[in-house]
Amino acid sequence: MYKGIVQLVIGLMMIVTLLVGYLPIPEYLVELTCVSNMLGGVLLTIDGILSICGKKNLSSNLYRAVCVCILTVFFICLGSLTGFFHFNFKGAFFFLHVINPIAFVGCYLLFCNDAERRIVSAANFITPVLMLVYLLFDYIRCQFTGKFVYGFAEPDVLTFPYAVLIGIAVYIIMMLFSFCLLKVNKVIHR
Repeated sequence: MYKGIVQLVIGLMMIVTLLVGYLPIPEYLVELTCVSNMLGGVLLTIDGILSICGKKNLSSNLYRAVCVCILTVFFICLGSLTGFFHFNFKGAFFFLHVINPIAFVGCYLLFCNDAERRIVSAANFITPVLMLVYLLFDYIRCQFTGKFVYGFAEPDVLTFPYAVLIGIAVYIIMMLFSFCLLKVNKVIHR
């Protein structure tokens, strides 16, 4: 019951901060910050309700897929502190970029018991797919709008072969990231 209440509260907090931050600027709803926070908030809210009702919880694979995306946002935002690029940390965006990722990953690590899950399994190779789907969306969107969501690359430079190579590199990095999350989860639940 306690687990379900915590999940529900954090899930609703993620959704509310997302709405507060993005409703005034709907043109930015395509950002990974928005997508990952919304998916995380909805996942926690549904899982919290299921837990309160005594039903079976959602798969931890879903949690890890969202963790990979939301932690990517978190680490890129930390990288912005170097001064090379700028991210908004004001108001709701402090929650979206810092608090919500930490809270979501904390929920995964504390409430999903992956102690018995094998690190190398077919399900774990699917975890980075959510991130790849987002990058594919961004690439296709760029073909129509002429710019990427975050503008980290110039559309003229990022040709299709380079995009495929970047996709492979991102998949490998996200896979390693997922393995690390799973390993930390195993250590916590032993």
